[in-house]
Amino acid sequence: MTTPNKQNIQGDIWPRLPKKWETFHFFRITRPALFKEHLALLAPLLTTAQDAQRMREDIYKKKEEGTLKGLVKLSGINISFSAKGLAKLGAEGFTDDLFNNGQWQDMTYPGTGEDPAKHQGLDDQQDWYHQFKPRNGSVDGVFIVAGDSEATVKKTIESLIEKIFNVGGKDQSLQRVFSQSGHVLPDDREHFGWVDGISQPSVIGLDDLSKNKSPNGLKPIPAGTILVGCDQDKTKTPGWAKEGSFMVYRVYEQRTPEFVMWCGRNTPSVTTEGFTENAKKELRLFSSRVMGRWPDGAPLELYPEKDPSHILSADPHENTELLKKEWGDEYEKKWKEQEAMNHTDNFNYNADNQTRCPFASHIRKCGPRDDHPFYQKHLMLRRGIPYGPLTKNEEKAGGVSQTERGLLFVSYQSSIKNGFHTVQKEWANTAEGPDDKTDQCGGKAAQGIDPIIGQVAPHSRHDEDPIIYKEPVPAVNLPDPRHPPPEINERTVPIERWVIPHGGEYFFSPSISGIQDHLCKA
Repeated sequence: MTTPNKQNIQGDIWPRLPKKWETFHFFRITRPALFKEHLALLAPLLTTAQDAQRMREDIYKKKEEGTLKGLVKLSGINISFSAKGLAKLGAEGFTDDLFNNGQWQDMTYPGTGEDPAKHQGLDDQQDWYHQFKPRNGSVDGVFIVAGDSEATVKKTIESLIEKIFNVGGKDQSLQRVFSQSGHVLPDDREHFGWVDGISQPSVIGLDDLSKNKSPNGLKPIPAGTILVGCDQDKTKTPGWAKEGSFMVYRVYEQRTPEFVMWCGRNTPSVTTEGFTENAKKELRLFSSRVMGRWPDGAPLELYPEKDPSHILSADPHENTELLKKEWGDEYEKKWKEQEAMNHTDNFNYNADNQTRCPFASHIRKCGPRDDHPFYQKHLMLRRGIPYGPLTKNEEKAGGVSQTERGLLFVSYQSSIKNGFHTVQKEWANTAEGPDDKTDQCGGKAAQGIDPIIGQVAPHSRHDEDPIIYKEPVPAVNLPDPRHPPPEINERTVPIERWVIPHGGEYFFSPSISGIQDHLCKA
């Protein structure tokens, strides 16, 4: 087994770029020969896995020592290319049709009279940002720029990208197509209110496996599951691509007020009692069953009936502030203890039973563990970041989103087919995925599509309301929050559409040597 070279791997793949703010700077190559010259200047400045690891370790050390005062000023930069971008640079190509044809073909649904072979997914074409649509040109690549603040990221873009590639000058070698930025929300939550990014797999040869204290959790994966050409990667790729990784970029809008209102309508005590303390507890339980975790991260498989966190307010951000007041000087210590309990990965599923975590829950549909044989080969490293403002209680109470917010989803894998494609299309989008649980759901129907990111064809949407489906409305198998789940649960709940894909692209993140020795060569 060959150990991956951390000096050769881009740092957002592993261990990820330290970030509070992140900008994805999409570009189109206009003068390939000149771009190669500019890329050669940028290559030594790219943030490697070793660089990112040192940054993160420095932050953790200062936290442990109590010497961390505010945010550490830092920034990192990586680069990835679409198939069209690599072709412009004359790179030896891949035989991967998903990558070569792009996300537009793989994920969009055909319009009237269009060839289904050219549109093989369930995304409504009208929902895609126009910049990702092929008819508006191509996206050849993306700079991933992360840092401690918006100002730091902006400065890095100006001092590196715009300067090196002479943006705005006569020797400019690229066009900026557009940029999208995200920022970390308080307590690392996503917009629906759940702590995000938990249960990332450990990579053999990169992570320190001696620190893995979760014998019942995700098993460590070979480096070749994430990095091309590394241990146990069975894909056929050109030699120059070794230690690179395929990057999936995808925008998911989250309709938070609509999601909150749906959860309330499907919590019986809320509809009969209003927001009593009892109803709030049932609402928290129901919404957590939809996700498969409590909002602070504790898995239902370990805590099926009661949230182990100390809860003073149903609003997670308000709860944090109240805990700071109640715990006072003990806050940091108690928060770390609670966080360690909630962020545990030390669990697995009983493949024939959902009396703890529902088969239809988001984390079980997309991360089935031992529910699904060989699930390890479908694991990804997720590096997404939220975008848009927090949802205030007034907006939640109104039930209708007043501004766009969501997740800039990023994942890395050595095979798009094994990773993102399987999880989204074969697991989340099918009622029987990743394994058919019809018998355990009463025998009439399977567990249903993923209630968060699962999709049905656009013609199933309501003509006037984008979040409602026509009859028959997709339903998922979820137990009544007033009762412990029975061994065989027959209760189904009709779902709505709170997560709307706005498109994206498939990219390849080359190694440093792949850039310098192959992509920069004339």
